[in-house]
Amino acid sequence: MPTSSNQKLKPLYLLKLLLDKTDPQNTLTIAEILDELAGYGIKAERKSIYSDIELLRGFGIDNVS
Repeated sequence: MPTSSNQKLKPLYLLKLLLDKTDPQNTLTIAEILDELAGYGIKAERKSIYSDIELLRGFGIDNVS
């Protein structure tokens, strides 16, 4: 069950973070991603971030990691 109204949007916020704040030379750690998502009021666990990245890849967005 989502803990906030933004929880269901977590994969989209993750995509936004990856597109806005990373490139091949600049990456984010999982801890940094969790902190950034917390700024949007989204609680997440490390394993869920990996699952969301796989979800994005399955959707055809391959250049995120």
